[in-house]
Amino acid sequence: MLKIIYLQPDGLLLRTLEKRVVKKLINIPATFFVAAIVVAAFAFCSLRKSPVKYGPPVVTPGFAVMELFTSQGCSSCPAADELFGKYAGQNNPNIITLSLHVDYWNRLGWKDSFSDAAFSQRQRQYAGAIAGSSVYTPQLVINGTMEMVGSDEAKITASIKRALSQKPIAAISISSHEINNDTLKIRYAATGNLANTNILALLVQTNAVTKIKAGENKGAMLTGYNIVRTMVTTPAKPEGACRLQVPDSFEPGKFSLVLLLQQTGKLIITGAVKQVI
Repeated sequence: MLKIIYLQPDGLLLRTLEKRVVKKLINIPATFFVAAIVVAAFAFCSLRKSPVKYGPPVVTPGFAVMELFTSQGCSSCPAADELFGKYAGQNNPNIITLSLHVDYWNRLGWKDSFSDAAFSQRQRQYAGAIAGSSVYTPQLVINGTMEMVGSDEAKITASIKRALSQKPIAAISISSHEINNDTLKIRYAATGNLANTNILALLVQTNAVTKIKAGENKGAMLTGYNIVRTMVTTPAKPEGACRLQVPDSFEPGKFSLVLLLQQTGKLIITGAVKQVI
């Protein structure tokens, strides 16, 4: 037996060759054999010394928080709710959909079971912060900076694209959550620019179907998507905790927890996270 070192694409390897193979190698002209080794060695060395090329750096995507101000008593809202459901159904982690049912339609024949005066107040705050805005339904606000009719699909698509292209200036994550009786306790961590910023914690119901028995939509079966059930606001800190009330209808897997970072003055949303609970 004779040991000979020869080259393969994966490097220098030691092989044991039987004598009959060695005899065939010896019959090859020496110059040819040496030349083959030199060429192979050059190719191997060139391969090892070549710089590693990487693709373009991965850019952290932006986010789009879609807040739909709607009501079961508004005849123009079902079309917006249906369109909103398409975005909610995408389950895109960078697109967070929130349906907030206002209460000022309740006096017109039908009381929306998901309505809350706090949501109407939030809409009025946007009307004061966004230039040219007003209070109406269905109204969609994206990232606290852009508002439009909730059924204007072309404008909504363009606004989402714009929001996703912007680099966030802050970030928030959910460290843990636990439910004791009717209280949801959340621990969070936030980074980036937190000056003059609040944290909004929202408990969101994935969907609900309601038969409307009075008002403008009497007789209709309306489906709501990602309905905000409870909401609380607290000043932002790098680490902290907040608590939310849990409704009697709570079912694990059918609700989500959303945390938003929102500036106190211009109401710009600077960070967002969502987690199914």
